[in-house]
Amino acid sequence: MNLLTNLGYIKYEVFNQLAKNPTNLPLIADLIRFNTLLSVARAGTGHLGASLSIVELLTEIYFRSFKFDPKTKEPKNRDIFILSKGHAAPALYAVLAAKGYFETEMLNKLRRLGGLAGHCDIETPGIQANTGSLAIGLSKAVGFALAKKRFKQGGNVIVIVGDGELQEGQCWEAFLSAGSNRLDNLFIIIDDNKVQTDQLTSNIVFYGDLISAWKNMGFEIIEGDGRKISKIRQIFSELKKKKGRPKIFYSHSLKGQGISFMEHTRILRKTSDKYIWHNKSPHKDQLELAFNEIFSRIKKPLQRLGFSWDLNQSFKNIPIEPIEQGIKGDSLTAGFAKGLLDSAGIYENIVVFDADLEEDCGFIPFHQKYPQRFFEMGIMEQNMVSVAVSFSRLGYLPVLSTYAAFLTSRANEQLYNLASENAKALIVGNMSGVIPATPGKSHQAFRDIACMKNIPGIVMYQPVSGLDVQNIISRYFRGALGNILYLRLSMSRSAIELPAPPVFLKKGFPHKIRPGKNALAIGIGPVVLGEILLATDELSKRGIQVEVWNYPWLVDFDKDDLKKASLRGLPLLIIEDHFVKGGMAESLLSFLNLNKIEFKLIKVISLNSFPETGFRSEFLRKIGMDSANIISSVIDLLK
Repeated sequence: MNLLTNLGYIKYEVFNQLAKNPTNLPLIADLIRFNTLLSVARAGTGHLGASLSIVELLTEIYFRSFKFDPKTKEPKNRDIFILSKGHAAPALYAVLAAKGYFETEMLNKLRRLGGLAGHCDIETPGIQANTGSLAIGLSKAVGFALAKKRFKQGGNVIVIVGDGELQEGQCWEAFLSAGSNRLDNLFIIIDDNKVQTDQLTSNIVFYGDLISAWKNMGFEIIEGDGRKISKIRQIFSELKKKKGRPKIFYSHSLKGQGISFMEHTRILRKTSDKYIWHNKSPHKDQLELAFNEIFSRIKKPLQRLGFSWDLNQSFKNIPIEPIEQGIKGDSLTAGFAKGLLDSAGIYENIVVFDADLEEDCGFIPFHQKYPQRFFEMGIMEQNMVSVAVSFSRLGYLPVLSTYAAFLTSRANEQLYNLASENAKALIVGNMSGVIPATPGKSHQAFRDIACMKNIPGIVMYQPVSGLDVQNIISRYFRGALGNILYLRLSMSRSAIELPAPPVFLKKGFPHKIRPGKNALAIGIGPVVLGEILLATDELSKRGIQVEVWNYPWLVDFDKDDLKKASLRGLPLLIIEDHFVKGGMAESLLSFLNLNKIEFKLIKVISLNSFPETGFRSEFLRKIGMDSANIISSVIDLLK
C-alpha cells in the first residue's frame, strides 16, 4: 500500500491498518508527527514545538487507552478529550484525521478560512471545547467530569495542560474544584516540555514541589516519561485502577519532541538562547531533514509491513502561499521598542512588565539594556496588572503588555482597580484588532475597546506607524496624556506606508489624511486605514474624491470637525476592526446623536459576529474590510 495521499500526507487507511496491532503505536506516532510537520509547513504558520511534545500522548489516548469513534454521534457515556494548551492544535488535528473524524486533505487548510482554526474550535469535528486562552480547557474538563459524575454518565474526561499554562490562576481554581468533588473520572496530563514561548519555564517562574501540592489537594499522581508509548500506556493503566480521586499524569517531554534539531535541549544551551520553534514553520530543507529523521526510525518496519512511498509530493508547496503579500507599512512593534528605549533613557523610573511575550511585545531591547528594570511575570495577566499598581504607588512608571485579547478582558477588574487608585501605567494591548487572523478567535482582540472604554480616567490611542508609536509614547511619559494610556497596538502593518499624525494632535481631534469632496471615510489602525487608502486611490481614478480621517483617539471626538463635515453634505463611512457593539463606531454614532450632528447617510463596516481563522487577504475580504469592498460601499453611499 502507498503511504501517501495525492497531497503528500499519510493516508487514513494506513493508520486504520496499523491500529489493528497495538505494537504499531510507535509507528503511528511518528506518522502523526509527519502529518503535523507537513500541515504546519504548508500553512507557513503554527505552533510546532508544543504540538510535537504531545504526539506520543495523543497516540496512546486516541488509539488504545481510551475510546474514540468518529462514527458514533457523541453519546453521553463517551470519553471526552480536551486540549487545554490549544495552540498545540496541529498535532490534535493530525490525530483526528488519522482516526477518520475528517478527510486527511483538511490538514492542508490549517489556519485558512473555512479550514482548521489556529487554536482548537468546536466547529472542527472531534473537537470538544474551544481553547487557546490558557487554563479555560482545564476548567471545561472539570465541568464535563463533574456533570458525568453527578448525573451518573459513563466515560472518562482527559485533558492535556501545558507546564507554562499552570501559571494561570484559573488552573488552580480548577484543581481545587476537581479535588473537592473527588472526580475520579478525570485524567489530567501535565505536559512538562520544560519550555514556554522561547525560554525554559524554570527561568520564568519557580514552581517548587507541585507533586506534593496536588497530593494534598486530593489527586492520585504518577510522574513519568511522556516520550515513550509503552511508558504512557503503563501509567494510564495504573491510574485507571485508582478510585475515588482525580488523576494526574505528570508527563516529562521535550519541546519539539521527535525531531532532534527542534528539541529544546539542542537549542537552549545558554540562558541567552531562545527557543525558535514555538510558532515557526520549517522551510523545505528543514522539512526534508525532519522527514529523513522520522523515516530513519520507521523505514524498515514500514517496508516489512508492505508499505511504499515517494516523498516528492510531500515537498511541494512549502508553504502553499505567504500569509500576507505586498505589505509596505512599517512595524509598529519595532517603533514601540525604539520609543520605549528612548524614553527609558530619559525617565529612570520606567519599569516594564511582560507576560511571557517579550519578543512579540518589543521588549527585548529594553530588557537587554535595563535588565534591572524588566520583570518577567509569566502567564499571569491579573497578577501582572496588580503588581504594576504597587510599583506606581512607589513612584515608578509601569509599562505592561501582552496580547490585547487577554490583557483587556482577563485583567479587566485589575485594570479598573488600577484606575481607581489613580495609578499611572502605559497599558499596551498588543496584537489588537483581527489581523493576524491565523491564530483564530481566541487571540483576535475585537472586544478590547469595549473592555477599556468604560474604565474612568483612561485615554485610548491607536497608532498607525512606528513613528506614531514613538510620538505618543513620548507624549505620555512627558505627562501630557493623564495617568493611564491604553495603546491599541497592531502587530500587523499597513498594506501601504501611512503618514503619522501630527506630533501634538489634540485629544479627540482627527488626523485628516486626505481631502475629498464626495464622501468621508473614518477609520482606525494601520490595517483598516491601509485598505481605505488603497480604495480611495482607485476611486480617485474614477473621479470620486473621498476624504479620509484617522481617528486614533478611538472614543474621544471633536464636535466642530464633525459638525463642519456634516454640513458639507458628505455621506459617512466608518470602518473599524472591532465588534460592532462597544467599539469606535458605536462611540462615534452616540457622540453624533448626542450633539445633534446629522450626516446625509452613514454606513458602518465592523465585525458583526465572531471572527474566523484565515490569511490576511481572505479574511479581510470575508468581513468586508478589504479595499474592493470599501470601494463598493462608497459607491453605494453615493447612489
